[in-house]
Amino acid sequence: MYNFTLGRGREGPVEFFKGYKGNFVSDAYGGYEELFRVEDITSISCRTHARRYFKKAQDTSPKAATEVLTLIAWLYKIEKKIKMDNPDIRRKVRKKESRPRLAKILLWLKKNKRGHLPKSPRNQAIQYTLNIRERLTRYTKDGRLPIDNNLEENAIRPIALGRKNWMFLGSENGGHAVAILMTFRATCRKLKINTWEYLKDVLQRINTHPMSKIDELLPDRWQELHQQQLDYTK
Repeated sequence: MYNFTLGRGREGPVEFFKGYKGNFVSDAYGGYEELFRVEDITSISCRTHARRYFKKAQDTSPKAATEVLTLIAWLYKIEKKIKMDNPDIRRKVRKKESRPRLAKILLWLKKNKRGHLPKSPRNQAIQYTLNIRERLTRYTKDGRLPIDNNLEENAIRPIALGRKNWMFLGSENGGHAVAILMTFRATCRKLKINTWEYLKDVLQRINTHPMSKIDELLPDRWQELHQQQLDYTK
């Protein structure tokens, strides 16, 4: 689901997730911190974002950065192995195999914290990871949780790449409308539904469809409704 705000302040996330309780997988964007304070939300940090800092540090500290990247690669090998397993098995494997790797990463970070300028890419990578070290390990306690939020990153990448061409949406209402349409498109894509076919059919139905059954027009329910119509016309 996509949401639109005029700025990147903390007000946007706080309002959007008002009343939400549960887990929240994200990068360390400061605008989320207020959200964690006012709602019953558990923050889980994205390993990929932490990894990127060490990728950048390879230019100036290739040996040190590669050591950490190798340890992180082992975490992803474990995730690949258990990708299709149920949450309980994933949790057990992470406890047995991932946590020792995480302990090695933490030991390395503490050992190599000094020795370079505070603003050097290597030390910035180390400090960023140490600041969120607890949040980076929480995924091992629940097999339902991912190690990163790459799924969301990939879903929003087309917007990030094209936003310079979409600088003007006409109005704030236009921004909200685009967010709604992108939400439907992303949902249809995940459900392997032709977005144009879905929107065309819903727009033709919506004026006569009973309000008490409006949920039938949501993408996950529409498939069944549409199939029933196709079967009826055969």
